[in-house]
Amino acid sequence: MSLTENYFQLFDLSEQYAIDENSLRTTYRELQRKTHPDKFVGASQHEQLLAVQYAATINDAYDVLTSPLKRAIYMLSLKGIELDAQGSASMDPAFLMEQMELREELENAEHAKDPEAALEKVADHLDAELEAFQATFVSQFEKGCEAELAAAVDTVKKMQFLAKVRVDLEHLEHELLVD
Repeated sequence: MSLTENYFQLFDLSEQYAIDENSLRTTYRELQRKTHPDKFVGASQHEQLLAVQYAATINDAYDVLTSPLKRAIYMLSLKGIELDAQGSASMDPAFLMEQMELREELENAEHAKDPEAALEKVADHLDAELEAFQATFVSQFEKGCEAELAAAVDTVKKMQFLAKVRVDLEHLEHELLVD
């Protein structure tokens, strides 16, 4: 194992958006077994440090590859595109309007006659939108030309918006279940 490998290489996966999650999990456990810092307690200080670095890299890579949004951002970074460096270019007004409506729907769900059903409806809508954006990202990314990669950046930004709504939805679900 090398710390210079990209995350896909580290897990012996093709550099593509669709991944075999079972293979990823299996390889993750194997890599953890081989490189866990506890296995290097009696080793030199240098080997112990490397084990800690390997473990951290493996954990980071696993976290990125198991998250569809983080995986998309990482794939763009492999092409030299950093999302933070893209600035806050204007978003599609229609998309922003949809997001406002979705947030309003989320707020109304808390006070609905059946809040769980209302939240489930919002969750289903979010899942469908995320799935559509993931498919769009794959198509744009695979074409690979500059215009398509720029469009892929916009698609990922939309996925980020939806991910934030998903987090808010999960918090609201938790609050409703606790009360």
